[in-house]
Amino acid sequence: MGNLYQYHNNLSQLSVEINLRKDSIIVPSFVPTDLVDIYQVCRVLDEYLIEHFNQTQKQPSTIDIYRDMDDILERFKQEVLTSLFKQKEEFRQSNNSQKTKFQNIFEFAECENLYLSNKYVNLISENLGHKLEEIANLSNQVLIPEKNLKIKIKGIDLIIFDQGMIRYTQLKTKKDTLTGSQQGRSINELKIHKNSIFAAALDMGNSWTISYKKSQEYGIEIMTEERFWSSIGLDYNLILSKLAAVIKKSIANFIYLLKFCI
Repeated sequence: MGNLYQYHNNLSQLSVEINLRKDSIIVPSFVPTDLVDIYQVCRVLDEYLIEHFNQTQKQPSTIDIYRDMDDILERFKQEVLTSLFKQKEEFRQSNNSQKTKFQNIFEFAECENLYLSNKYVNLISENLGHKLEEIANLSNQVLIPEKNLKIKIKGIDLIIFDQGMIRYTQLKTKKDTLTGSQQGRSINELKIHKNSIFAAALDMGNSWTISYKKSQEYGIEIMTEERFWSSIGLDYNLILSKLAAVIKKSIANFIYLLKFCI
């Protein structure tokens, strides 16, 4: 059937070839039923990934990485501002209509900023998670399957090439991001891949909310923030300082602009 890498410039055909080959993959008994198809797709994809990373070993220059990082953070700032104003406008439009049900006392009392504060944080955090993935993707050791290959892999945000190993990775913004029910799901999504990683992008949160015992049992590496970024050749402290600066600037701009639209 030939080497999959020959289709690297034709992602539609790559997807077709993967689907043609996946049924030949034998699925181990430990793979959950809902992840069988993903397991087969990934084991076919492994061949392509090794060739892909071997063909792209030249790391972009530091200047190029810094420039692209700044571009990503500028988009983050603009998207955050747009989202915050949209959320505020939706609240005001809702309050101008006749309502009989309210989510909490702050909404009922029309305390706009108190009611919207959690929504603002969630909007910023969700956007930030996507931008951290994009920053990681600046490394020549990283690939985002959904963005770079148009292939969605359940529970996998990044694929990392680490000393010759393909490492399927779930990236969270901080350590304590998982709820109790999400822990088991993350373990299942990662255990079907050898040398997989559960990583936190930022040194935030009280403690890890994924089980060390279960992770070790299935060969999942829990990777700390600085270790994660250094493993893909990027400077964690630089990323952290740039993020802090752009978030502070975004909020300052939001507060300033509010003075003209109240």
